[in-house]
Amino acid sequence: MMMVISSRHILIFSILFLLLGPLVGAIHFWPILTYRHVYVRNDLVNGTLLTVHCKSKNNDLGVHKLNYKDEFKFQFKPNIWGTTLFYCGLTWDGKLQSLVAFDNLRDIYFCKDLKWSITNYQPCLFNCDTQQYDRCINYNH
Repeated sequence: MMMVISSRHILIFSILFLLLGPLVGAIHFWPILTYRHVYVRNDLVNGTLLTVHCKSKNNDLGVHKLNYKDEFKFQFKPNIWGTTLFYCGLTWDGKLQSLVAFDNLRDIYFCKDLKWSITNYQPCLFNCDTQQYDRCINYNH
């Protein structure tokens, strides 16, 4: 049996493709179309105050003092050039450390929410695939 496709069916499929094609393609570009969230949580020894100062080239997010288990959250949309970078100065007990909280090249296809746990030894990033803080960076990079 031979199937006949009418010009009407071709027109309907063409319209569907034109309407749905960009949506399917946009899924690949979700990171630049949606807001990203960054959390920085104080997981230092209980009672240790963490001072966090995050900024990008264009945005200074101010200084925030976090008690144990408190967190600072900010959101942004990555720029279309793929150069978005947020870094934070971390201070506690007279120590100053730096953290690249979001680097477009490193993080654009990683979890939508970047959750940092700041400890005395290293900052660790929550991995949404493993559900653990298993992406850690040495302070002495």
